[in-house]
Amino acid sequence: MHASAHARPHIAVVGGGISGLVAARELARAGAAVTLVERGERLGGRVRGAELGGATFDVGAEAFATRGGAVAALIADLGLSGRIVQPAQLGSWVVTADGALPLPPGGAVGIPARPLAASVRAHLGLRGALRVAVEPLLRRDRPGARASAGAEAEAGAATETLGALVRRRLGERALDRLVRPIALGVYSTDPDLLELSAVPGLADAYARTGSLVRAARQLRDSSVAAGGAVAALAGGMTTLVDALAADAADRGSEIRTGSRVVELTRGVSEHGAEPGRPSGAQWTLRDGSGKTILRCDAVLLAVPETVAAALLAERTPPPAEHDIEVVALAVADPRLDAAPRGTGALVAEGAGIAAKALTHATAKWPDRAATVPAGTHVIRLSYGRAGAAPETAALPDAEALDLACRDASLILGVPIDPAAVLGWTRQPWQVGAPPGRAPRLAPPPGVEVAGDWVSGTGLASVVPGARAAAARILEHLTATNESSVSPA
Repeated sequence: MHASAHARPHIAVVGGGISGLVAARELARAGAAVTLVERGERLGGRVRGAELGGATFDVGAEAFATRGGAVAALIADLGLSGRIVQPAQLGSWVVTADGALPLPPGGAVGIPARPLAASVRAHLGLRGALRVAVEPLLRRDRPGARASAGAEAEAGAATETLGALVRRRLGERALDRLVRPIALGVYSTDPDLLELSAVPGLADAYARTGSLVRAARQLRDSSVAAGGAVAALAGGMTTLVDALAADAADRGSEIRTGSRVVELTRGVSEHGAEPGRPSGAQWTLRDGSGKTILRCDAVLLAVPETVAAALLAERTPPPAEHDIEVVALAVADPRLDAAPRGTGALVAEGAGIAAKALTHATAKWPDRAATVPAGTHVIRLSYGRAGAAPETAALPDAEALDLACRDASLILGVPIDPAAVLGWTRQPWQVGAPPGRAPRLAPPPGVEVAGDWVSGTGLASVVPGARAAAARILEHLTATNESSVSPA
């Protein structure tokens, strides 16, 4: 669509997280007039920073996966390539009831790429490792195959979950000791509830190879070829939020914060069709008092699934969001200089630890460590597994801090005294269900949706998903404009 051919279409983007900001930028680049409406007073969604130990640290998304190159390309386009930083190559750990062990390197979602490696045997024992090692020799099947039937799934069969497939092909021990802690830590979802399609690349690699082990090897190799699994921005990921907002504004986009959209209706402009508009059709956004916020030609909803379903008057309730909470501590303790659990650890259920994961931020990101005094360390603990409220949720601050110090002590193997905590913060978040193979919402023409519940977890999924949603909006408006032009 070219702005010179018709009057500039006016597009509303509802939601000021990364999805909304990326979409707004794409639409403005195409020549549209864009108004971004965010209900809160700040932009960035689940990207947020907090001051700890005298420097800013992420208390939301802290990095981006390098797969696909979409995030790196966006960062380059924003002139921030020089600020990309790499994590320390320290590895991460899993803590179980039996103790703490380093995670096997490579692989995907805990599926070992080298099943007989010593690190895998340490987790699974020789028998469990052999069970995984013979998996490539098992009969090839497809996601959705029923273990009881022993036959390949027919087209349209129920979607396979990660847990069901791993249990069938790798065994219960591999599921419980490797895959489940990672799925809960990364996706906040039990693998028995996580569709295989929600794990980036895994379903396709499994379909190609017929083996989870071979699929894990393919994904490991492609990750290495892309230059590593994750990267971040010096100063924190809020740098990306600031750059996206500034770029969108420079392109003429209007950004409104503190404005909550509660109603979305479609109608014809009260003035009839306007020159260059799609037959005068407009969408109206209203707030809780019924006041019109704006009228526009199309809408992109970059909001949680529950919010999108309400705005679209969806009759079938979407999966409920669940709560998680991040507790971040700045600790003065030189014993942590040794990075006793590498860049951090995932916690298996039954380990007697409330937290599901710990990130040793100053060990993982050397650039961040350089911003705090020697011997000062920032660690982040995550609470809240799917189906259960965070263990910290109902606790007053003093008790939440005590629990975080207790859990950090158990995970790191170093007693953390609350008196050594220089500063701390707690940040609650709500996380939606990961996407399934089929979309759960079907927006009407002129409305598109974007977000991690649409395209998948992480910026590597969210950024291309938002760009694709913006492209669909533009295609719709182009087709509508063309169809509304009468022959001479």
